[in-house]
Amino acid sequence: MTHSLEDNMDFLTEAMTRLNGSLDMKESLVHTFDFLEKHFPIDAISLHQYSNDLKSLNLLFLVQSGRFDFVEMSVPLSETDARSLFLHNAGVSGVINTPNNRKESVASLHSNALRSLVPFKERGYLVCILRSEEKILGHLCLMGKHLGCFTREHEQKFELLLTPFALAMSNLLQYKRTLEFQSKLREERDELEKNLESLRGRHVIGERGGLKSTMDVVRQLEDRELPALILGETGVGKELIADAIQAISPRQNKPFIKVNCGAIPESLVDSELFGYEKGAFTGASVSRPGRFEQANGGTLFLDEIGELPLKAQVRLLRVLQNNEVERIGSTKTIDIDVRVIAATNRNLELMMQKGDFREDLYYRLYVFPIHVPPLRERTQDIPALIYSFMKRVCDELGLDGLPQLPSKTVDRLLKYSWPGNVRELENLVKRGITLSPQGPLYLEELLPQDEGWYIAPEESQSYFEKTIDARVEAVLEQHLPKLHLASKLGLSSFEHEGAPDDNSFSSSVLPPVIRPLDDTIREAIQAALVQAQGKISGAGGAAELLQLNPNTLRSKMRKMGIRAH
Repeated sequence: MTHSLEDNMDFLTEAMTRLNGSLDMKESLVHTFDFLEKHFPIDAISLHQYSNDLKSLNLLFLVQSGRFDFVEMSVPLSETDARSLFLHNAGVSGVINTPNNRKESVASLHSNALRSLVPFKERGYLVCILRSEEKILGHLCLMGKHLGCFTREHEQKFELLLTPFALAMSNLLQYKRTLEFQSKLREERDELEKNLESLRGRHVIGERGGLKSTMDVVRQLEDRELPALILGETGVGKELIADAIQAISPRQNKPFIKVNCGAIPESLVDSELFGYEKGAFTGASVSRPGRFEQANGGTLFLDEIGELPLKAQVRLLRVLQNNEVERIGSTKTIDIDVRVIAATNRNLELMMQKGDFREDLYYRLYVFPIHVPPLRERTQDIPALIYSFMKRVCDELGLDGLPQLPSKTVDRLLKYSWPGNVRELENLVKRGITLSPQGPLYLEELLPQDEGWYIAPEESQSYFEKTIDARVEAVLEQHLPKLHLASKLGLSSFEHEGAPDDNSFSSSVLPPVIRPLDDTIREAIQAALVQAQGKISGAGGAAELLQLNPNTLRSKMRKMGIRAH
């Protein structure tokens, strides 16, 4: 039976009233479904978009009786299906009536993707394209109750809904973007409040012990806004020092944004730090401010700065010099006012020599350096750290009281070299309490048993010096013959013009007498210094000839009493 114009107007008026009946779009669509269910044999209404770039269906939402779901699911398509949808989008075809979803590839994929929300079965589909000013908003789909359930009259009624639904979908998508932006703002606010709360009343364990000299340096930054560079091995607590700097900063109540540069893929560094505009690349459905913009007026903590690739270092330097950023996909510059605190466990000076870190960026960051000592050099802080970690872990696990820690365990922990520093100690305590929540905690049993990991108090050499010795000896073993020959023969270069090849010397040239290793190392270093004319670092320096870090060579020279002339 053909419906009269008056019937169609009544139907359209009621549908629009339902669509616009609430400021909450989800509630409006649920009410609209309740009305349409009386006119169409439907189980659900779906909106999805076709992505030609990704060759996929992007499912956005699903409405059922009394229920609304943001789906946010991507369904890959075959080349044939993608071509079919592309042609369909490009055309002006109206409603598509599919009697059996199983016999139409895209409809079948759609049904399968939603089967957790709508039970999969054979059913009819009624689909149309929603447009707004020639822009395709998406595909509106009525999922029928059974096979071949939609008639020509259903198609005609559905066509009446295209314009009001297009407007509603435009509002819904804008509403969704607003929700996402609000959610992001809430996350950032919660993170800032969490950081500020953690800073209030917090004291740094060891600030009157092994970290006293470090904290004395930190306190010199009170009420100042100088850039700071925190240096120290991995796990020593560089982020904690950054928190302490922020707590005494004039910007202590302003944004404090933290970025782990080592955790950002190289392809995403620019978008993460500087932001991007909508449409700048595939997937950029909304504009997003970068970390510099988020920190505007406050402080940006760039952890693991030594992990930044060279190209990103160039762009970071430009931002620090000009105090402005430019989002990806935009030609407009945005002025920023950000204090930068950086941290690294890398040797930036050595990286500069190798060309892995820009010298100009280094001096831009190296304004106020703060060195954090490793845990093996502040063992007096270990008992207090253990107590703090035990209390925190027990609180997290809901345990009453603290487990017993035998004194022999503490003695053993004080002798351990702690290559992972404070982080390693914290994880050790967590593991120990998890395995034995009631105690006693024999934490030493969870550490390496090889004595090479331990430092005996009576030894005069520090752990660091022993490590240097091992490195020096290993490297010099490779170069002793060449250095020895160069020294004995009085050559001015290891590859002196006209000098015979190493292989042309017989073994009888080398002295057969076995000498103490320290004497041989001393001669090797002295020979390298003669060759380099007293120069230690840089091109042609003794460190380069010996293939050593200049700081390592200097330490060895101090220990052996060797002076560069």
